[in-house]
Amino acid sequence: MRVKFYKGEIMSREETLEEMVARRNKRLLSFFTMHGYNVRLVGDEQKPAVILNEAVVLSCYVKNFDLHFTKEPFSDEIVKSFKLKHEPEVTKHELQEAIDLCVHRPVYKIKLIGTDLFLVGYNYLNSEDAVGRYPVFAKHKPKVYFDKEYAIKLVESLSNDGYSLKIE
Repeated sequence: MRVKFYKGEIMSREETLEEMVARRNKRLLSFFTMHGYNVRLVGDEQKPAVILNEAVVLSCYVKNFDLHFTKEPFSDEIVKSFKLKHEPEVTKHELQEAIDLCVHRPVYKIKLIGTDLFLVGYNYLNSEDAVGRYPVFAKHKPKVYFDKEYAIKLVESLSNDGYSLKIE
């Protein structure tokens, strides 16, 4: 089997870019969860946002198999970096220290008042034509919004359709 090296990682000739990104993101999730952090990745798989405790988006980005923490959102100033190895050599204390060095952005979720349900997506009466969009609520994996003003407008719009909602 022919292999090539990709920034310190071995990538088999048969592995597609999508498969490598999926493998990298699996390591990224594992990097946090092995130390007890509740995270999930949202957005573009090649440049995922890391959501911590469904409350903040961490000021970090992943490039190749390196995780870079930045001083604040949208900053180029890297304060700490980690290699996303199969078995990373980092302690929970080192990871917490990196998180504490950064300023993180809050995320906003839309909650159905009087329940423990959050907006998780939409369904359509006719999905082929995207006609008749209606919200779907569930307990897990809420949609997160990075812009509070957008979340407010969405709540107002859905409230006009008869839903009692609030932003958390």
